[in-house]
Amino acid sequence: MLLENTICKEDKLEEICQKLNELIRDILHMEAKFSYYGLAHDGYYTIHNKNKSKEDKKIDLNMRLYFDEKDNFIYTYILWFSVSPKRVGLGSKIINELIKVLESYTHIEFIIIHPKDKEVKKFWMKNNFKDDLRLWDKGIEINTRRILSFYIKKEYA
Repeated sequence: MLLENTICKEDKLEEICQKLNELIRDILHMEAKFSYYGLAHDGYYTIHNKNKSKEDKKIDLNMRLYFDEKDNFIYTYILWFSVSPKRVGLGSKIINELIKVLESYTHIEFIIIHPKDKEVKKFWMKNNFKDDLRLWDKGIEINTRRILSFYIKKEYA
């Protein structure tokens, strides 16, 4: 039985998607149509945008929000992020606002990304993501050590 004032993780996911839609509407002036999918027994939900472009503007964001046995979101893995036009600050603005949304609606400790090349790694490091192997101590299972992390909780930074 769900208590009246209880907010389940699906409600939070809906709110995150709504905030991301507002964010992209404000920055790129397009409807991104963020939604989520996943099964609770997988230990994560995936958030992605269905609408990827409008005229010369493009956004593609695909991320997983992992949760623990108490249904608390514990970290986010950005699987894919791309925005166009490039090199005008839009990507940085979106990522910084995304971090604020995640801080507001979850209790995640950190965000991780696996940059595909040096140019992409430079973008993420410019946005305060760092090389960090401490995640292995937390049981994060990613098939490579070439990951960058951004710590939300200051005691991990």
